[in-house]
Amino acid sequence: MSTAQFEQENINHRNASEGREVRFESKENKEAQELKKLAAKERAETISKEVRSTKQQIQNIMANMQQVIKAVQAIRAQLQLVDNNEEVIPSVRHDQKRVGELKVRLMDLGSQLDGLKQALVEEEKKRLQAENPVLMGEKLEVEADKIVEEVLKKLKG
Repeated sequence: MSTAQFEQENINHRNASEGREVRFESKENKEAQELKKLAAKERAETISKEVRSTKQQIQNIMANMQQVIKAVQAIRAQLQLVDNNEEVIPSVRHDQKRVGELKVRLMDLGSQLDGLKQALVEEEKKRLQAENPVLMGEKLEVEADKIVEEVLKKLKG
């Protein structure tokens, strides 16, 4: 075997090794992106559930407040008391405070969902770009938005 053949085999061997490394790194990068995407979806699902739960709590509290106010008004009417101020009722005051807290929580959860949506869109754009390198610009953005909206719609169920 000549020196030139030996060097050529060495070069071929190094190229094959480098190719395997690049494919392995690419596979690791793709897996990392998929894990990020799955984690973001999971967080979005959890937050969506919290939003639904918080909204249900608000509805229940509001219904309870209305029942309490009506009951107090009926009792006051029977006792012929003039003061019909709902804010005097301690449980209503407490419920109003709790509703306010839940509304603040809903706003916070909404902003978290917006942040997660943006992260999902970015991950989806990377995935789409990797699958279809000719997809760029506004078309890429629109397609990623559409996919993420469908995912979020399923989560809100």
